[in-house]
Amino acid sequence: MVVLAAVVLTGLTGCADRPNDLETYYDKPAGAATPSATTPATSSSVSVGQAAVNSPVNHIAEDVAAAVLTKSDLANEGVREAAARAANGSCFDAVPAGDPRGSTWLYTSGSALTQQVTGYLDRTAAEVLAQVDCDGQPLTVTRPAGAEAARAWCDGTTCTVLLAGGHVLSGLQVTASTQTRAADAVKGLAALAAEKLPAS
Repeated sequence: MVVLAAVVLTGLTGCADRPNDLETYYDKPAGAATPSATTPATSSSVSVGQAAVNSPVNHIAEDVAAAVLTKSDLANEGVREAAARAANGSCFDAVPAGDPRGSTWLYTSGSALTQQVTGYLDRTAAEVLAQVDCDGQPLTVTRPAGAEAARAWCDGTTCTVLLAGGHVLSGLQVTASTQTRAADAVKGLAALAAEKLPAS
């Protein structure tokens, strides 16, 4: 908007010293071209703006944000959002670095659920997940609809499931009083998290 306004003002001031004579403006050879300074400036600013909006980085950032579970998503889980997100630990430490988003939720029983969602520009989340090796014992999980790949582990009373979709890796980690409870919780939440992954 600012670029466009500046171009228009420049065009107006350039005509200020000319006499108001129509013949001056239109007395040109038939084949002469009419120069236009506004077209390149306008089209350039629009194309740069559109390129930024449509960049892969922006699309992946939007997909990451959309994959984060919300209060309404977890309404049936009986959880409340923790004041601060839990520090990464256990299986999340094995996930390649990125700019993760997510939050921590607390159950009335004292169990904790932490979600970590990470986007990758240079490779798919399934490729990333194939290289992740977490401590603990592998946990068998059925790949839920919406996920291209799924893997899970339990380490003590903490269980983690990682779900890949497009360039987004969504991780759910539950710490409970027993390993069985933690495993059941992440398995139950996997389908919910997979629904929020980007379509492949």
